[in-house]
Amino acid sequence: MTNTARQEGFILPVVVSCLLVVGIIAGGTIQYVLNGTRVTGVYATATQCRLSAQTALDIEKAEIFRDFKAYAKAYPSTWNLLGWFDTYGVQSVGAGSYASALMEAQTVNGCTVTVSLTDVERSTSAESQQYARLTLRATASCASPAGIPVEKIIEETVEYALRRSSVFDYAYFINNYGWFMGGGVTANGDIRANGNMYLDGQSWVNGFAFAAANSDLGAAGYIDGTARYKSIADYWAENNLRARPTSPTSLNGLTWAMGYEGLSELYSYQEPVEMPFLGDLDFYREVANNTGSSIKQNGKTIVDSCFSGTGPSGLADGADKGCLVLDGTSKPIEIDGPVVVDGDVIIKGTVKGQGAIYAGRNIYIVGNVSYSSSPSWAKPDTKPNQTVTQNAKSDMLGLAAKGNIVLGNYTDSTWLSSVKNYITPPFVKAYECDPTDASIGYGSVFNGDYTAKDSGKKVEYVQNSKTKEWEPKTTTDRRYYESTAGNRVISQLAQSSAITRVDAVLYNNHATMGKTGACQFNGALICRDEGIIYSSSVKFNWDIRLGSRSPDGIDFFIFLPMSPATPRVVGWQEVQ
Repeated sequence: MTNTARQEGFILPVVVSCLLVVGIIAGGTIQYVLNGTRVTGVYATATQCRLSAQTALDIEKAEIFRDFKAYAKAYPSTWNLLGWFDTYGVQSVGAGSYASALMEAQTVNGCTVTVSLTDVERSTSAESQQYARLTLRATASCASPAGIPVEKIIEETVEYALRRSSVFDYAYFINNYGWFMGGGVTANGDIRANGNMYLDGQSWVNGFAFAAANSDLGAAGYIDGTARYKSIADYWAENNLRARPTSPTSLNGLTWAMGYEGLSELYSYQEPVEMPFLGDLDFYREVANNTGSSIKQNGKTIVDSCFSGTGPSGLADGADKGCLVLDGTSKPIEIDGPVVVDGDVIIKGTVKGQGAIYAGRNIYIVGNVSYSSSPSWAKPDTKPNQTVTQNAKSDMLGLAAKGNIVLGNYTDSTWLSSVKNYITPPFVKAYECDPTDASIGYGSVFNGDYTAKDSGKKVEYVQNSKTKEWEPKTTTDRRYYESTAGNRVISQLAQSSAITRVDAVLYNNHATMGKTGACQFNGALICRDEGIIYSSSVKFNWDIRLGSRSPDGIDFFIFLPMSPATPRVVGWQEVQ
């Protein structure tokens, strides 16, 4: 009995000690697990807060862009569109009725989030890229499962910019009904209408066609008809050096973004692409003055940034003051950068350089307009990078009018009889106009009759009975398609044969109209109404240097009209 008692006395402390150790270990393990659970919960909640903050920033970026685009659409002629960002507070962005309230203590993905605007940086000169950079701060807070408060702060700097409008991605863009009729139309490039598109089935569309709904017109945005298109092999065989390149550029060659892929698809019921109107030309005047833009003829500078001088009549205070004649038939017209002409522009002949002409009213193309050094795209092309370099130096002309672009000699009796049905109702529908076009005869709503009188005057020439010279003596009422410079100036300058070539990017607020021969347009045609009557055929060769995604998209900036670009993030940081 004595030995057994001793053993029992020894075992009990050992067991108790073991239980104590196990308890300590178990307690530590539980505490470790609990602490780990708390930490894991905090980490998970922190991730939730980050995601909530980022989600809030993405929502705000989209809402700000939506409001900015709505403002740009409502005030398309405002030259300082980015001034919209100048009026802001920590809880709002934008000006006037388009101010966008930022989130304040709102629930996003289970977290409470507040977004504030901490800084706005604006571009300061007109000739540089136009942008506003907003720094947005999102603070997200939430309690972890264990009740521990967690907060995360993220900042993003977002660039809202104006870039060349996407309407220039098309060979033919109509802010209305589009039509390829007559069996002789070819588009080497994409085409688009903010309205229904009519295709006769005999025309060629070597690219995509788009039609968009337009509530102003009551248009559903459908494509009526079909078009033909060429295979890449047939496209190459045509050997049209002015047509855009293909993708691939040759057999087993390189891809070329926005190049022709040998396909043509018709897309109905698309979203409309907004066409920015030319409004007050002060922005372009500022650009022209800051960049020292010019036009030269016969080695003499005739436009130094802006032109508001004596017109072709020679009368200092004539009705045609601010109208300009550009004749490059003997020596090229030399253009450098964007220039502004207060009145009408009358142009023909060879053009050299890179730039744009903004006309306060109409532009009259009274003869062929051709580049001195044209871009070209060999087909097939085994050295596309070399092609890009060469074309970057080639000529480019933009012709942009607040009024119309008129082709051919409108004083010829056959001109009006050919064109009239396509520049009057019911073919032309009534539409709302930019308020700044009131000075050239357009009210808040234009009835669609371009043959009507616009309340303006044109110079009238009378023959001197003694000298037999025609002299500017008086003025008469002017029609929308007529020049302020007078019908005699147009008839004298117009080439005797039909127009067969126009090398330019054509853009205007109202109509491109007129009569041509078998004509090639090398550039792009963008307008609201289109009434071109051609003889035999008409071809639109899109200048791919205008492409927003093209490898040879122009680095030189000739200041074609701009519109809001998709915002991009230029800075990101987690503050806390």
